[in-house]
Amino acid sequence: MSKRGENIRKRKDGRWEGRYIKSREANGKAIYGSVYGKTYTSVKEKLKEVNNNQSEFLEGKKMTFGEALFLWLESNKIKQKTQTYSKYLQLINTQIMPSIGQIKLSRINYVIINQYISEKSISGNLNTKEALSPSYIQTICFIIESTIRFCVENNLCSPISGKIVRPAKVRKDIKILSFEEQRILERILLTDINETKVGILLSLYAGLRVGEVCGLRWENIDLENGIIHIDSSVERIKNINKQKGSSKTVLILSDTKSDTSNRTIPISNILQKILLKNKQNNNRFVIEGKTYPYADPRTLQYAFKKCLKQGALPEINYHALRHTFATRCVEAGVDIKSLSEILGHSNVNITLNTYVHSSLEQKKLQIEKLNIYCGQ
Repeated sequence: MSKRGENIRKRKDGRWEGRYIKSREANGKAIYGSVYGKTYTSVKEKLKEVNNNQSEFLEGKKMTFGEALFLWLESNKIKQKTQTYSKYLQLINTQIMPSIGQIKLSRINYVIINQYISEKSISGNLNTKEALSPSYIQTICFIIESTIRFCVENNLCSPISGKIVRPAKVRKDIKILSFEEQRILERILLTDINETKVGILLSLYAGLRVGEVCGLRWENIDLENGIIHIDSSVERIKNINKQKGSSKTVLILSDTKSDTSNRTIPISNILQKILLKNKQNNNRFVIEGKTYPYADPRTLQYAFKKCLKQGALPEINYHALRHTFATRCVEAGVDIKSLSEILGHSNVNITLNTYVHSSLEQKKLQIEKLNIYCGQ
């Protein structure tokens, strides 16, 4: 028999029904929900569970959005790589918390979020006060959306209608080395060659990322079969366990950025001969560091800039070597599927849309192919 105030009754169909206040309309009128069971006891247990969940919801109403962000971050820490966790933590602390972190979770909506994203798209850079890069904006949007979804799933807030209005993507044209500029750089790299220059050649001739070069050991290079195994990368991240007097950042050796980045790639005969000539002990890194057993990516970046200056070449960033490699492969007729796997991309669209640059000379060569169809 139900007790007064329990709101449990036996229906005509023999089932028991328990009612509870699910929410309220704007005028305060209660909106009821129901749970059902074969017995009075089972319905009572279900109502108890609902009431516990509603208590969690009320706790969520007291929570700030900043507290929700850190709750989401810590709840997912076990699934994230160290560098990913560090990146998210830095963005939350420097970008999101100062702007919308103190707003109550129950007050967060997409009007507030989109206004915040719009501001960051105009002057979000903390140093220059210029617009944040599209990749930064995308990561911030991911953090915010994931936090809201986490809170809804854990009954900390109600679902929010709407969506984040992201700024239009602006694709930057990345400057790559022309064929003539590449020849100049090659002459500089092959003169008085050292381990740092070998590292730069690995990016130019095999498309390795700078972190992958720094994380490469000689044991990962199979010179007999002409292949390289890529399974680790070196990155500089914010020191989240910083103590007084310690560095603000630290170098870490970790797995590659994704499953497809963990790959085995063939190398050309030219690169094979260069590596064979400069090979060191198997357990050593191809480029050794001073403080760490592996090199800092900055070491390669500085050395690359020095080579550019020596050859009076245009100033481009280190990653342009990877773009140059991809473009040379396409010019040489390498099929896109193979190139995509060599670069470690998850699909060929990334390769085509991001890493392949067609020069005016290459476009002219392609247009000349139409001659066989034109009247003579």
